[in-house]
Amino acid sequence: MKIYNNININNIYDMYKSASSKAVDAKKTNNIDKVEISSNASKINKSFAEYDQIREKKVLDIKEKVDSGTYYVKSDEVAESILKGAFLDKKI
Repeated sequence: MKIYNNININNIYDMYKSASSKAVDAKKTNNIDKVEISSNASKINKSFAEYDQIREKKVLDIKEKVDSGTYYVKSDEVAESILKGAFLDKKI
C-alpha cells in the first residue's frame, strides 16, 4: 500500500539533518564547566592548612624531645585521657 502526500521526504530529512547539526554545534560551544567555591569553604580550607602547619610543628617538637631524652609524659594526664575515652565509648 502506498500513501502519496504533498510532503517531500527529502525536505524533512534535510531540515532534521541541519537542525541536529546545529544542536551538536551548540553543545560543543557550551561545554564549559565552572566551579565556584564559597567564602566559607575557602575559610575552612585555610584553617585546615593552618592546622596542618601547627600539627607538624608539634610533632617535630615532640620528636626532638624524645630524641634528646627530655620528653616527659604526665601519668595522671594519660590516665585521665584513657578514662575519658572509655567513658565516651560507653555513651556512644
